[in-house]
Amino acid sequence: MTDTAPELVFRLIGTWWRVDLDSDETARASASDIARGTLGSRDNEATARRRIREDLVRAAARAREANARLMLLQTELGPGDPMSAALTLYDDDRVRMSPAIGTSPDRVLGVLEESLPTISPDLAATAVRRPFEGGEAVRVHRIDETTEVEDGQEFTQRRLVAQYWYPQPGSKRLALVVLSTPLGDIPHTLLSYFDAIVEVSRFDTPVER
Repeated sequence: MTDTAPELVFRLIGTWWRVDLDSDETARASASDIARGTLGSRDNEATARRRIREDLVRAAARAREANARLMLLQTELGPGDPMSAALTLYDDDRVRMSPAIGTSPDRVLGVLEESLPTISPDLAATAVRRPFEGGEAVRVHRIDETTEVEDGQEFTQRRLVAQYWYPQPGSKRLALVVLSTPLGDIPHTLLSYFDAIVEVSRFDTPVER
């Protein structure tokens, strides 16, 4: 029996779909399942299904290139209650911890906070600590604005992106969780929702037999 490294696990409410990140082909299969599951198979939804598939395959490719290990897409808070959010888990190696700092989670987060003006200068001012089961994570956030056109009308899309850095137990490494939503017009409400997701997450140590 061999102990393996702790893994970050989540307790999620509502309907979440997993996007397979192994390859473009597996991501496309996941995207097709999500498109059919959310929009059905009616002919008049074909364009919307194709757009979802293309968007998800591109997002999965970007996540895979950035060493993502998990990508989930939320489509409902509950039956008949739509919700649009995404959760992506990365191994983040941008912060190089000195051997001298040890593995204290508080010290690891402190070094991260000191490094934020260098690695994420636009986000450093938003940094706060938020609890999870067994410790704290550092959260930063931003709102991305894009101009889109639908039915000949231009509109501004605001996407909230929140990043949570977790200190991995017994190490100097960090796990990065990115939670995002196109509902960026109500950022405070959605940040509270994302914080609630993080609050009940935890590191779990699987046992290989």
